[in-house]
Amino acid sequence: MPSPLEHPIESLPGIGPRTGAALRERGYQTVADLLWLMPKAYDDQRHPTPIHELQVGEYAVVEGKVRATRRFPRGSHMGFEARLEPDEAPNEGAGYRELKVVWFRAVPGLSQRFEVGGAVRVAGCVNEYRGVATIAHPEVLTEGAAGSIEPRYPEIPGVRRKTLRRAVRAAVHRVAHEVPDLIPEELRAEVGIGAIGEALASIHVPTPAVVEGHPGRSHPAQRRLALEELVLWELALRLRRARERGGTAQPFEPEPAVSKACAAFPFELTTAQRGAITALSSSLNRDEPMRRLLQGDVGCGKTAVALVACAQVVAGGAQATILAPTELLADQHAATLQPTAEKLGLRVGVFTGALSGDRRRAMLDRMATGAVDVIVGTHALLSGEIRFANLGLVVVDEQHRFGVAQRLRLGTRDSKRRPHLLVMTATPIPRSLALVLYAGLDLTTIDTKPPGRLPATTRMLPRKNRHKVLRQLDRALDADGRAYVVCPAISSSDELVGVDHAYAEMKEHFGAEVVGQIHGRLSGDERRMLMREFAEGALKVLVGTTVLEVGIDVPAANIIVVEQADRFGLAQLHQLRGRVGRAGQRSACLLTHTEPLLPDAEARLQALCESDDGFRLAETDLELRGPGHLFGYRQSGTSGLQFANLTRDGALLRRAGELANRMVRSDPSLSAPRHAIARAAVRRWERFEAVREDAG
Repeated sequence: MPSPLEHPIESLPGIGPRTGAALRERGYQTVADLLWLMPKAYDDQRHPTPIHELQVGEYAVVEGKVRATRRFPRGSHMGFEARLEPDEAPNEGAGYRELKVVWFRAVPGLSQRFEVGGAVRVAGCVNEYRGVATIAHPEVLTEGAAGSIEPRYPEIPGVRRKTLRRAVRAAVHRVAHEVPDLIPEELRAEVGIGAIGEALASIHVPTPAVVEGHPGRSHPAQRRLALEELVLWELALRLRRARERGGTAQPFEPEPAVSKACAAFPFELTTAQRGAITALSSSLNRDEPMRRLLQGDVGCGKTAVALVACAQVVAGGAQATILAPTELLADQHAATLQPTAEKLGLRVGVFTGALSGDRRRAMLDRMATGAVDVIVGTHALLSGEIRFANLGLVVVDEQHRFGVAQRLRLGTRDSKRRPHLLVMTATPIPRSLALVLYAGLDLTTIDTKPPGRLPATTRMLPRKNRHKVLRQLDRALDADGRAYVVCPAISSSDELVGVDHAYAEMKEHFGAEVVGQIHGRLSGDERRMLMREFAEGALKVLVGTTVLEVGIDVPAANIIVVEQADRFGLAQLHQLRGRVGRAGQRSACLLTHTEPLLPDAEARLQALCESDDGFRLAETDLELRGPGHLFGYRQSGTSGLQFANLTRDGALLRRAGELANRMVRSDPSLSAPRHAIARAAVRRWERFEAVREDAG
C-alpha cells in the first residue's frame, strides 16, 4: 500500500489527465512532489487599490464597474478586453481614470463575467499602454469577498494558476504532516527545531506575517527549509570526506629541504607565502594524506609555495607532479620552475598530449623508474599507461577544471599508499562558500601580493570608441610593452567579436609582422612558438581567446584589451587582468562593451574598475551571479540550493554544520534507524549527481 505521499498527482482536486501531464513534464509526479514547488512571491488580495492610485510594476487588486468590452482577433484566436472605471469619479488630474484588462487568448465565460455595468474584482501586475493602466491576463476574483494572501507559483504551461494553488493547498492538508525529517526528532527537540512539514504548510498556506512581519526569506519557515537543505548538504560532504581520507601516505621531513628551497628563489618570499609553506610542510610530515586547497589572488606566488612542497617530497625520496589544465600552462609552469629547480637539483619533466613517439616513451620510462623528480603535465597524466616509481605529491593547478576522482586516480595505481594532494586556485573564494564547496579540503590562503606590484588601471569603453583603444595600445607599445587582445570567440558572428576580426584590425594598425593570433584550434607547437615570439618581443600584440586566462607570464606585457567584456564573468575578467603588470610596471586593462549594457553586466565591469582585490571581487561576484552549481561543473548561476543563500545565510550554514557533526559523531555511517531518512536522502542526492566531482 503506497504512502499518501506517493499518491499520483492526479489524485489532487482539479488535476485531470492533461494538467497532470503538464506537471509530470516538469518533474511533479506525486502529491509529495508538489509540496516542494515553492512560491516565488505572495499576492496580498485583502485590500483593493483605487484605480487612480495604481502604480506601474506593482501587483494590485482592483474593484470597478465595467464600462465597455470588446472581442478582437489575435492570430488564429480571439482576444477579449474590458474597460473598468471606479464607482465614483476621482478628482480631476488624480492618477489613472480607468483600467483596461485584456486577454490575448480569451478563455470561455469572460463575456458573462464582464457584463457592461456590472461590478468586478480583478488582480494582477499593472502596466501602462498608451497612457492607460493595463493588466494582462488578470485573475478574476469574487467581487466583495474578504480576500486573502495567495502564493504565486512559477508559471507552468498548461496549468492554470487557480488550479495549481488549489492542488498545492490540498496536498498540504493531506500529507504535509507526513513529510519525513532528516534531522532526528530527539535532536530537533533538543535544539528547538520544528518539523519540516510545519514549515511547508506555513509556506503554502501563508499568514499575514509572511508579507508583514517577515518579508522575503527571513520568514522562519524559509529558514527551516534552508536549514534542512544545508544539513543534507553538510552530511553528504562529511560522508564523502570520510571516504576520501582513508589510507596512509608517506611522511616527509621538512628540513633541511624547506629552508634550502626558500633560499633558492631570486626574490624574498612574503609573510603570507611563508605561512602557507609552514602549513603545507607540517601536513606533508604526516602519514595521513594531505588534502589541502591553496587559494590566493592572481600573482600572489602560489607556484613558489608549490615548488617548496615538491622539494620537500623529492628530498624524502618520492616524486611530485603538477597537473595544469592546458598544455600552454604546463609549458609555462615548467619554464618558470626550471631555474630554481636546477639550483635545488630537481629534475623537471613535461608530459602532455603533444608528446609522441620516442619522446613520449622516454618520459613514460623516466616517470616509472624515478629518473624524473617533478613532472608537469595536463590531463594526459591521467591516462591508464602512466606509472610512477613513487608518487608522493599531486599538485593540481586551477582545481575546478579537474574532478576529485581524477585527482585521486593519479596516485593510487599499484600502490598501497596515497599521495598527498594540493589543489590551487587563483580565483579567490569567499570563506562562506569555501566552507561548503571545499568541505573535503583544508584551506590555506595567501592574502597578500609581493611588494612593488602596481594595480592595473582599468577602464570601461564602448566598442565604438576604437580610436581610444588603439591610442592606448600605441602608448603601451611605445613604452616597450606587449599587448593582449582577448575575444569571446574564434570566429566573428552577428553577436560576437571573434579573434579573426580583431586580428585583422590589429594587423592593419600595427603591421602583420608584429601581430599574432592564438586559440584552441592551433596545435600545441604553434601555441608554444607564438608565446615564445611574444615573450622575446618578435610579436608585440597577441590576439586570442581565453586560453590566455590562466597562468601566462610575460613580464613585459603592460596592456590587455578584453573585447565585449560584458560577455565574461567577473572572476574570469580578474584572471585576464592579472596577465599584465607582472614586472611591477604601470599597466592597463581596457574593457570594451556593447551598448546598451545590461544592469548586471554594468555592475560586474564597474566592480572590476573599482577594485584590484580578488577576495573583494569574489564576494561581489557571489552576490551578483550566485555561487555556482557547487556540486557540479558550472561556475555560475544557481548553487543547487533552493532555499539557502550562501551570501547571507552564514549563521545558518554554521548551525547546519554543527547539527551534521553531531549526527555523524554519534553514527559515522548514518546506519542507525534514527538516521534512516538522512541516509536515504544523501544516497538520493548522490544518485542524481548533486554531489559531483568538484565537491572536494
